[in-house]
Amino acid sequence: MFLKKTVPFLITLGMGLFTFTYYFVPHKLMQNMWDMVSDWAIIIGGGALAVGAVSMIRTYYKKAMTKSDPNRYYSMITIVCVFLMAIIGFITGIKPGSLFNDLFIHVMAPCESTMFSLLSFYIASAAFRSFRLKSFSAGLLLFSAIIVMLAQIPTGETISAAIPGLNIPLIKTWLLNYPNVAAQRAILIGVAIGSVATALKIILGIDKSVFAGAGGK
Repeated sequence: MFLKKTVPFLITLGMGLFTFTYYFVPHKLMQNMWDMVSDWAIIIGGGALAVGAVSMIRTYYKKAMTKSDPNRYYSMITIVCVFLMAIIGFITGIKPGSLFNDLFIHVMAPCESTMFSLLSFYIASAAFRSFRLKSFSAGLLLFSAIIVMLAQIPTGETISAAIPGLNIPLIKTWLLNYPNVAAQRAILIGVAIGSVATALKIILGIDKSVFAGAGGK
C-alpha cells in the first residue's frame, strides 16, 4: 500500500511544488535543477514510449491470435507494419531520401490525410443538427454561419453590391473579431480553470484514481 499510494503521491507532490516554485524563484540553482529534471523527464518519456509500444504489440498479438475476432487480420497487419517500419528505420535511417522517410511521406501521410478528410462528413452532420431552428440561439448560430460562409465566396460580395448598405465581408469580420473572440476567450478561461483544478487535485492527492487505479481503492 505504501509503494502503490504514498510513494507516487509524495513524488507527485514534490514535483508539483518544485514546478510551482521554479516559476516564482528566479535563481540559477533553480534553473540548473529544472534543466536536470527536464532531462530526466525526457528519459522517462522515452522509457514510457517503449513500454507503450510493448503493450500495444501484446494487445494486438492477442487480438490476432483470437480466431473469433473479425478484426484479427487488421491486428496482424498492424504488427507487421510496426516491425517492418522499425527494421527499415534502423537499416536505412530516417533522414530525407531514406526508404523509411519515403514510406512515411508517400504511405503514412496520405493515409492520415484520408482519415482526417472523413472528419469533414462528421462535421457537416454535426453542423446540420446544430443549425436546426429549434431555439433563438440556434437561429443566431445559423445566421452567423451563413454570413461567414457567404463572405468566403464571391457570392457574398455580389450580394453586398446588389443590396445598398449591406456589407457581408464587414459583418463577417465583426462576427469573428468580437462575438467569436469573446466566446473563445471564455472557453479558454474555463479550460485554464479546469486545468488548474485538476492539477491541484492530482498534486494534493485528492484524485485517488491517479495513484490507485480507476477505482481509487
